[in-house]
Amino acid sequence: MRDTSSTQRGTWDVELQDREALDVVADVALCVVEVEGPVEKEVISTGVRLAWGLGRAGQVVRDRIGRALRRLLKQGKIVHVGTAYDRPGHETEFSRTPTERCARRVAEVPVAERQLVLRNVVDEGPGVHRDDLLREAARFFGWARLGPDIREALTGGIDALIAAGALIESDGGLMPVEGL
Repeated sequence: MRDTSSTQRGTWDVELQDREALDVVADVALCVVEVEGPVEKEVISTGVRLAWGLGRAGQVVRDRIGRALRRLLKQGKIVHVGTAYDRPGHETEFSRTPTERCARRVAEVPVAERQLVLRNVVDEGPGVHRDDLLREAARFFGWARLGPDIREALTGGIDALIAAGALIESDGGLMPVEGL
């Protein structure tokens, strides 16, 4: 997430809590989606908070962000991709690894990104077992341990890929469908 607080603060004379802020919130949210999409709502909220120099988002701020996102969806400027937001027609082609400046929690990593990593690990090592796949995917995102939230998110991703016919699971482990 880039810090827009110093460059954008002061370029508008509206408080985030004001009704007139909706257009500006939508502009900031759209910028975050265009740069980082697919992106979870929590990351968009962080971008809006940083733009106004806020430490946290209270109910009024969350409401403004929700309204702005609904407006952008209705206008067709963004789309829902699972629980994330993205540009229309954009396909997730790569996953982002953590950096010193940006480490993401599992809730901040879109489902599409998690599933891409899961598929890539299986493609690189057909026959990988679930526990090994969970550890490899977690390691890719910089998560040192498999807490319940990480385990649940990654297991859900594996199950969804199996249900969608992208992976097959057998006694020999997980296999890509194309590899059969």
